[in-house]
Amino acid sequence: MKLRIPYLIAAVLASASMLYFADTPGLNAAPLVSLQSINGNKIDLASPQGKTRLVSFWAPNCSISARDASGLSDLQTQFAEENFEIVAVAMPYSKSKDIQLHMDDHNVGYPIAHDTDGQVSAAFPGVRFTPTTFLIDGQGNIVWRHVGKVNAARAAGEIATLLQTQLATLER
Repeated sequence: MKLRIPYLIAAVLASASMLYFADTPGLNAAPLVSLQSINGNKIDLASPQGKTRLVSFWAPNCSISARDASGLSDLQTQFAEENFEIVAVAMPYSKSKDIQLHMDDHNVGYPIAHDTDGQVSAAFPGVRFTPTTFLIDGQGNIVWRHVGKVNAARAAGEIATLLQTQLATLER
């Protein structure tokens, strides 16, 4: 019986972690936070302008974040004509020079901001690991949260569906 308890504990912890890392639909409204992009432009992450946003919290020293950069750029290009925007938010512990190197190395085509004081990442639910990505609809509601590498094809499908739904709602 003693040998089974560690296995039981391991199984419970594994199950709990899978639920934590899973995409989480039905989240609440995105926090009304603003920050400045590296280029100096003001970004309102949850402003209800009808714009769909993919907000990715990342770090330049995170290999998964680096691999996500090209997929996110592809998504930005794919939906450039739609009312869609990607915003990448570098974590507070990121160094400015590393952020700039990342931008240069990956030819990033979307705004990047640095959450220097940690208030933006603290305002969003469950930003503990990088990358953590949120899809926010045009009304400022978080549609889903994903921790880890973003599957660009899956995200493209969800973004397209969300944009079509929002367009149909506006046409009524």
